[in-house]
Amino acid sequence: MKRKDLRFILMILFMLFGIIISVQFRSVLDANKDKPSIVYQIESLRDQLNKEKIIGSELREQIDENIKKEEEYIKSFISHSNDELIEEWKNARLIAGLTDVRGNGVVIRISDAAEFEGGNISNYVVHDVDLVVVVNELKKAGAQAISINNERIISTTEIICAGPTVRINRNRYAIPFEIKAIGNPKKLYEAIVNSPIAMEFKDFGKVFEVKEAKDIVIPKFSGDINNLVKGLEVVE
Repeated sequence: MKRKDLRFILMILFMLFGIIISVQFRSVLDANKDKPSIVYQIESLRDQLNKEKIIGSELREQIDENIKKEEEYIKSFISHSNDELIEEWKNARLIAGLTDVRGNGVVIRISDAAEFEGGNISNYVVHDVDLVVVVNELKKAGAQAISINNERIISTTEIICAGPTVRINRNRYAIPFEIKAIGNPKKLYEAIVNSPIAMEFKDFGKVFEVKEAKDIVIPKFSGDINNLVKGLEVVE
């Protein structure tokens, strides 16, 4: 076969190959033209999340408004009662975590490790159980009021894993977590810094910062307290 004929055949083969690639590429584009891109999906999910946050904020405002109305009705009722009953009512709300409080204590900031050094990746991530352990350590050390990301911790508070987030009082939160506790600052500080959970965080490079603080403000429980006691009956 002459060299000229060989070049002609190769040219034809390359042309056919190019046509085949072009047709295949266009067929792939046509098949995916109706599918949203990854970027579009991310933006869509972000918009949905923002909408849910707005709805959640509006619902919380409605709850706060209803709680204020309820408080006004109760105040109006007990205003005609004696001072002792009024003080008992205020004290009961304070103990139940239904009032904003201020005092000295500690602020704890915890988050995932910045680097993964091998092994089980779960060891480098903050879990719901870690928050539970920290809260329990604070309670043992005499904390009088505790909050996580400004969610007041009360007797019925649930701290549950919800995918990449943690659900607290039915609201979802992601890292970092800021835990505030009011009580004896030195006692709380020593108890937390020397606790096993602090040592575990340090071993895996997770963030665990503790500092004493003054005039810490911990907000009241913002959920619907009536739902928490629904179905309960007082035993005489």
